[in-house]
Amino acid sequence: MNWESSYKIDNPIPSFLGRYKVVKSKYFTGYMVETTFCPERYDDQFFSQLNIPFPSSLVKAVPSRRAEFLAGRSCAHLALNELGVPVREIPIGINRSPVWPEGVQASITHAGNRAICAASTTSQGLGIDYETTIAGKTAEEIKRNIVSDSEESLLSESGFPQEQWLTMAFSIKESLFKALYPLVGKYFDFLDAEITTLLPLQQKLELKILRDLSSRVLSGNTYTGTYQPHQDGILSIVEY
Repeated sequence: MNWESSYKIDNPIPSFLGRYKVVKSKYFTGYMVETTFCPERYDDQFFSQLNIPFPSSLVKAVPSRRAEFLAGRSCAHLALNELGVPVREIPIGINRSPVWPEGVQASITHAGNRAICAASTTSQGLGIDYETTIAGKTAEEIKRNIVSDSEESLLSESGFPQEQWLTMAFSIKESLFKALYPLVGKYFDFLDAEITTLLPLQQKLELKILRDLSSRVLSGNTYTGTYQPHQDGILSIVEY
């Protein structure tokens, strides 16, 4: 297996957060932390208990949104601290993107009741995404918005069920978006990038950009991603 994980860090609010889990990969140069959280047990006072400032942009947010934000930020603070870059606050930037300290590339993902943050001081760009497996009916309904005909042919040859390879494609393209957003500065579509190579044994794939997205992300650019079955779905990383 490419990924190993071990429980090692307790948390100060066991009623809300599960134990922090450190996830390692031979393909990833940084530090990755995940936790589970219980939205039903969330309380605003948990921000101060975790020494994380409550952002004004969350004043009108529903409790479940506040809960996932706090869980993700708590993972991010731990990851940055482990890298030797402790921070008091990770501000919210344009389109709700985190503003990371200079010299740090990082990414946060949420799905269900799970939050994960990956951070690195050696990569130039980084995106991660965790997706629970897309159910069969939903997979069929959204497939054309996620992959092209050629991608479907490539991915279906992997031998994985459609639900699994579509979840992987969805996740890796989300990771690609997060990794490239600082260079692109705007949203782009799932079909603006194409999976051209799949290496199931190495759990790697290659994506190609199909149109100019910015002066720094041009048509024909390629990026490598990794993926791994994780909990009830797929965890993917794009790092360059």
